[in-house]
Amino acid sequence: MEAKEVIEQILETALQVSSEKDRLKAIFEKSGISISDDMKVSGINGDSIAVMATLMSNLAEMAVVKISAKQIIRKGGITL
Repeated sequence: MEAKEVIEQILETALQVSSEKDRLKAIFEKSGISISDDMKVSGINGDSIAVMATLMSNLAEMAVVKISAKQIIRKGGITL
């Protein structure tokens, strides 16, 4: 699975497990992932694996989302 697909799945799952859309959008954008108004990934700034590692670090403040993201990354066959 490509890194962009994994990031999209992380966002989809994050929106299911958290009701804080604005906070999620801020974390993703702080990590270098552009999010459109309809809460879809619209772009990744730089190397997608590096961006994903930054995202995981920034998700530390949202434990449930981070746990879900780790599972998606593992299933996607990506090692950070």
